[in-house]
Amino acid sequence: MVALAICAMAGIAAMQATGEHINHLATIEEQTYASWVAENVMVEQRAKGREWQGKNGTKGTETLAGYEWYWRQDVVPTADKSFVKVTINIFTDEKLADPVYELSTYLNKGDK
Repeated sequence: MVALAICAMAGIAAMQATGEHINHLATIEEQTYASWVAENVMVEQRAKGREWQGKNGTKGTETLAGYEWYWRQDVVPTADKSFVKVTINIFTDEKLADPVYELSTYLNKGDK
């Protein structure tokens, strides 16, 4: 009877560990895709060159891996007037409530 109880408890622990592992993998996959979306958006913004508006709060959507991703661009001035900090936030919902991923860089406004 004691051996049966020990085996049952070990089985429960193994099931919990497996469930946590699967949830963790899904989170890693989501963050990986979100990072790719952020990098793609950032490259597109930089590729616009002088056409880039650099507006704070610009929003958009991208489709990657069969999922719809929502992004928002935040532009913040820096102490050096020739540079701005650009942050791309990636979301999984239209409400833009909780970012899944965030990518920041500094851009020289003179490159525009």
